[in-house]
Amino acid sequence: MSAQEVDIKAMKAQSAPSTISNIYSDIDMRVRLATKPNAKACVGDACAVNNTFDALVTELGGRLAVTANKMYPDLKGRIKDFTFVVVDKKEPGMASNAAGKIVVFRGIQNLELSEEAVSFILAREMGHVIGRHHNKNTSTKIIFSVLASVFFPAVSLLSASNVAAQATTTAVTSIASTATSYIGSEVAISKIKPSQLIESDNIAIQLLDAQGWDMRSVESILQIEDAVTSGWLKDLHDTSLRLNNLIVKEDLLIDVDIKSMGNEL
Repeated sequence: MSAQEVDIKAMKAQSAPSTISNIYSDIDMRVRLATKPNAKACVGDACAVNNTFDALVTELGGRLAVTANKMYPDLKGRIKDFTFVVVDKKEPGMASNAAGKIVVFRGIQNLELSEEAVSFILAREMGHVIGRHHNKNTSTKIIFSVLASVFFPAVSLLSASNVAAQATTTAVTSIASTATSYIGSEVAISKIKPSQLIESDNIAIQLLDAQGWDMRSVESILQIEDAVTSGWLKDLHDTSLRLNNLIVKEDLLIDVDIKSMGNEL
């Protein structure tokens, strides 16, 4: 089944009900976390360093939550509150669910980011919640699940001539339906992911701008090696490039304004 058979624009405009999305996105987040390798258990002073980082995430996240609720009054009607937790996962990364739980991987601590940079990546992950991206992705998965059941209808099982054959047919059909649904939904979500990342970047900029944040102080710190080709670090690298482009455009506008003022004088 081709992803082209589904109207991507329609999926982007629709969201699954909050209760369904909260449950589904939380399960999805837990499954993804389970596949990530764990970091080594801390010993001695390393545990104190971890605790300091955890406290920083909680403090910065709390400030951002207050700002987000002021800027987006509808949030209180969708989520109880944002929560922030650090999990002992080896690689740098983040995750979240529709209910506002923001998960930071321990690997980010090793990047030694500034407080402003940590605030930005927290705000960017919050942007997925604020932008209802989990709800939209859940809708996409549900749509593909329904389509898969249509392509592999249960009625086909009735053609089995005996119990053993019916059991085999049931298993094969179930596997094919699940695989089709998963692959199709992942392809569809990958198509809308770039626009979601841009939206979450813009939301993060708005949140931190309200806190007097200067993107120039963060952009250089977020620079990631060009060799990174996939995953969370690749997304962070793309974000850094977008920030750099915004800075260049802002500088150009400032130059134009200065020149205009000079001409007027």
